[in-house]
Amino acid sequence: MQSEPESPFEMLEPPPGGVERMRARFAAPEPLHRRFGVAAAGVAALAVLIALLALVSNSRPSPEAAHNAILASPELDRLLGREARPPPLTVERDGQPVQTEQLPSADPRVRIYRML
Repeated sequence: MQSEPESPFEMLEPPPGGVERMRARFAAPEPLHRRFGVAAAGVAALAVLIALLALVSNSRPSPEAAHNAILASPELDRLLGREARPPPLTVERDGQPVQTEQLPSADPRVRIYRML
């Protein structure tokens, strides 16, 4: 013998004449100014999307250039079996660039430089 649980929400009656007003609103045609507003917003959004796509597609480098840049990166030298290139050396003394000269070394893994 279970009874129906009471709803935590009380049932409210619509205001006087509210149901008739709501039905009349749904039956009436939609005003034209709303249709034009929605259409204008859609056209504007489409124009912005086309402009962005044109801008992005023109600014990208070609896939061949990106592919060549990746293959030329020094990080891949060891993986591709190429001779490792020494990184470019930049030396500054008192905020001014200084020229350097590489000196011979007995160990090929050690590089010795002299500032000129």
